[in-house]
Amino acid sequence: MERKNKRGDVTDIFVFVLIAVFLAISFIVVLFVNNEVLDIISTTALNESSASSSIIDSFELINTQTVQRGYALFIGILMIGMVVSAFLVRVHPAFIFIYIITLAFAIFVSVYLGNMYSDFIAVDEIAVIANQQPMINFFMENLLKIVLVVGALSMIIVLSKIFGNPEGSVDSIA
Repeated sequence: MERKNKRGDVTDIFVFVLIAVFLAISFIVVLFVNNEVLDIISTTALNESSASSSIIDSFELINTQTVQRGYALFIGILMIGMVVSAFLVRVHPAFIFIYIITLAFAIFVSVYLGNMYSDFIAVDEIAVIANQQPMINFFMENLLKIVLVVGALSMIIVLSKIFGNPEGSVDSIA
């Protein structure tokens, strides 16, 4: 029975960028809907129940703290996972240029995706929600720097294993 190769590779940086942008936009949209539901609960007959203050407090906690902390935790775990998976990758030195080109392309894509997020949160209705999410905004405003640092660090780890080979030959890598 063949064992699947579950080690990291050069495409991890693309997956990271796409997940970070997708989650940021998704969370902002969910928080927008959550805010609308909160307005309905607090302005209708549902506000007259004894549990309404607890429900309103829970919604406000989710809207202001829980989602952004969850996003920061998930993105942090993804970054650590990419660096850790770089220790598990063994590549041939011929792939150095592919790593460099892939990292450059990921940086290029992250610029456009970061600007897309900025345009998205510039909408007046969304801006109200996005201003309450400083952690998500921090990660998205610095997406280029984060991709550069994490991508370069994982590339350095992968490539240092190539050139730091104790036997001095490439044959032991394959």
